[in-house]
Amino acid sequence: MPDMPHAELLHQSIQPQLDRSLEALKTILNYPKNEDAQFREYSVGQMRVCAVYIEGMVDEERIAEFVLHALKGHEEMHTPPEKCVEWLDDHMIEIAQTKRITENTEAVPAILSGMTCLLVDGAEEALLLETRNYPHRSVEQPTTEAVVGGPHEGFNEHFRTNISLVRRYVQSPELITQKMTVGTRIPTQIAILYLNGVANEKCVQEVKRRLMCIHAAKVGGIGQLQQHLEDRPFALLPQMLETERPDRAASCLEDGQIVLICENSPYALIAPVTIFHLIHASDDSFMRWQYGTTLRVIRMVGILVSLLLPALYIAVTHYHTHLIPMSLLTSIAESRTNVPFPILVEVLFMEFSFYLLNEAGMRTPKQIGSAFGIIGALVLGQAAVSASVISPILIIIIALTGLGSYAIPNFGFGVGLMLYRLLLVLLSALLGIYGVILGTFLIIAHLCSMKSFGVDYLSPVAPHRAHNPDILVRLPVWMQKRLLFFASPDSWMRQRKEKAK
Repeated sequence: MPDMPHAELLHQSIQPQLDRSLEALKTILNYPKNEDAQFREYSVGQMRVCAVYIEGMVDEERIAEFVLHALKGHEEMHTPPEKCVEWLDDHMIEIAQTKRITENTEAVPAILSGMTCLLVDGAEEALLLETRNYPHRSVEQPTTEAVVGGPHEGFNEHFRTNISLVRRYVQSPELITQKMTVGTRIPTQIAILYLNGVANEKCVQEVKRRLMCIHAAKVGGIGQLQQHLEDRPFALLPQMLETERPDRAASCLEDGQIVLICENSPYALIAPVTIFHLIHASDDSFMRWQYGTTLRVIRMVGILVSLLLPALYIAVTHYHTHLIPMSLLTSIAESRTNVPFPILVEVLFMEFSFYLLNEAGMRTPKQIGSAFGIIGALVLGQAAVSASVISPILIIIIALTGLGSYAIPNFGFGVGLMLYRLLLVLLSALLGIYGVILGTFLIIAHLCSMKSFGVDYLSPVAPHRAHNPDILVRLPVWMQKRLLFFASPDSWMRQRKEKAK
């Protein structure tokens, strides 16, 4: 494996000779080829000082006000050179967040992230100053988890802002934030958030272990991070929850789950999760329990329709026509009289057309997206029926299937369900209704075998665990008294009656 560029210089200590330290940093940062790297040298009495930073990543006014102007006001100093950094940190620099370092391996990542490194001639350490101020998107409404009730703010790509949003919802001294970096070549900062004494300590340690075991050159965001951490990478359904809502992340923290926030990603990862976390919507808890329960039932019916309807249509019309009323069977037969393709080919053609329209609609500019959807749904569908390529009833089947898939609140879960649906379609074409039953059994058995950081994927249903009345039916909020079963057994969030049990 090739070494990192300038690996020897990176592992050097800060040199007491300022020129040698600057030469090493200029080589590492490819100066002057890299014009963003800035080296601002000036003298304070008999002391030479240099501020190193990346243009566009720092607040230059802050550097001028709290560093340059402050130093110029204290030009007569009699502090020994080796004590200058300590003296500057304690008496002159008026920036709240500072850190003294002795290695280039600490200085370079900090400079690249937007901090300023202050080097002093004669000192064997440098001073890092918190001056980050780079452009980022403001806090906006979530786009994929829109709600009718509840907060209307979502994460953005700014690492510190995302952590602050979660802390605003969970104002507890027990909320722990621990930062790590992943990526052996280009580091990416990760924040691990959990409630101390509520999250299971074994699960916290397992998350840290998996993060430390990532040996990829670069982790390019939440999606890639999830692939490195999940238990079953070849499973079709996600084993961690992605959310762009800080209120949902805060709710999961209170239940004993762990939140991962990744630099430059407008999502947070939550672990461990069960399949029910992927089915529940963010605003279920903000509605009265009757409304939330009704919408959950509708959502579950939509999921079952999306998964089973095309397979059942093939099985019944091809193998089990005796299960269809004669009038409906006659109508189906008449609609398919001029269709030249078998039912399986017809269904696969319509499924592919639906996926193609859906994908094209997602990538189409917003200005023409609505017009594209109308053209795809009406013109293409009507033309296919008129040309006797597909039967009219199949358009109804695929439309109901599509509506059911749109009712799924988690995008990854919806894509996984689509792949399961194709499997059931093929099994129904081979074995009829028995293929649908066999496929459904295999899917449920597979889900029962899955875990998310040691938590059974179908729990608390299979295996059964004591839980709140909040799985499919959601009862009133004053009945939700039990902390989730995977939280710490002696958590301070548990109520007295629950502890006694």
